[in-house]
Amino acid sequence: MAIAKNKVLLIIVGVLLITNMIVLLVFINMKQNGSRKHDQPGRQGLVQILEEKAGFSKEQLGAYQQLRDQHWTKMKPLLTDMRNAKDSFYRLLYTPETTDSVLELAAAEIGRRQAAIDLQTFHHFQQVRNLCDSSQRPGFDTLIHQVVYRMTAPFRRDNLHPRNPRR
Repeated sequence: MAIAKNKVLLIIVGVLLITNMIVLLVFINMKQNGSRKHDQPGRQGLVQILEEKAGFSKEQLGAYQQLRDQHWTKMKPLLTDMRNAKDSFYRLLYTPETTDSVLELAAAEIGRRQAAIDLQTFHHFQQVRNLCDSSQRPGFDTLIHQVVYRMTAPFRRDNLHPRNPRR
């Protein structure tokens, strides 16, 4: 009787082990596919979109890539400053005697950092738009409208546009 019980337990443990390995492989595969999908639109994916949707030529794409590199050279310190400002703001949680005026100053600093980020992004879009000829501008303007919407959407993973609710 004890041997039969042990065999049943061994079979159950084996099935659970195989099931866990299959689930692990599925999750690893999903993560790899998801990260590749996420990387492309931010890098070369936008170049392809500018070529297809706005009709950018090879020369325009080269100029865009230079502008993009310059933009991110400027953006990285701005984003670091924003991260630091928010970190300092939320560290105030650990100081019980923090006054409202200190909180407001820290929040205003976050606002100044965000304004710098938005101004840099605006100027970048303006420079890229200046690469367009008159026939390309409508396509580019539509594309930028979609990009700005995704940047400011309450939930960035949500691809819904207010004009096209998915219901």
